[in-house]
Amino acid sequence: MKKEKPSGKILLLGERSFIADIAQKKFSTNYGLLDLTKIKKYGQVLKSNTGHEFVVLKPTILDLLRKAKRMPQIIMPKDAGQIAAHTGVSSGWHCLDAGTGSAFLSIFLGNIVKPSGSVTTYEKNKKFYENAKRNIEFCGLAGTVNIKNKPAERFTEKNLDMITLDMIDADKMVKKCKTALKSGGWLCIYSPHIEQQKRAVKELEKNKFAQIKTISTQQVDWQVSDYTHPRPSQIVHTGFITFGRKVL
Repeated sequence: MKKEKPSGKILLLGERSFIADIAQKKFSTNYGLLDLTKIKKYGQVLKSNTGHEFVVLKPTILDLLRKAKRMPQIIMPKDAGQIAAHTGVSSGWHCLDAGTGSAFLSIFLGNIVKPSGSVTTYEKNKKFYENAKRNIEFCGLAGTVNIKNKPAERFTEKNLDMITLDMIDADKMVKKCKTALKSGGWLCIYSPHIEQQKRAVKELEKNKFAQIKTISTQQVDWQVSDYTHPRPSQIVHTGFITFGRKVL
């Protein structure tokens, strides 16, 4: 198999990690200046002019998201992963995500559904919209993720495989979402508050959704050493996700 030649964005992994565009030729860090023209292959060790070493890697979507700018609170990878695992979202799906926030979930899903699928996402806040649009472009998904600077309540998309909602009063959107979903499509509602999920479950039941389920995921990172213990100062609980599937 022919080895892939580095191009576009690259991950520089050292004492800290950096995302650089190989077209920049020179990349400045607080660990010194890196000459990107010396890069020939992934896995290569590149030294800065101060002697610090970095391994050149192809970035994953999570590497890119770690460097994207956050404005509103994001849906964390552990929760985005649960959405993917419970729905089975795959290449070719057409999804809607509202509200966009910093576009982390839209980008995560866009990376899964590409190249033939799509994610349409709505964000009414102009500053959030502009930041999210930059994040989508930074992650190379402008052709898959389409962002609209409009209230989510005004969405017009139909025949969708999945809708994800992260917004106040998402329960009031359930009826409209059912109309927009294809048979077998999923509605996923995220909220940090269980009271909102109780209202969402009632609406899902009222609208005859199936496979209704509410979960929360608690992730504990551990410091593994001679004296293994949980890492201090970590966010274990982030929010609740309610799932429902359109069947009728």
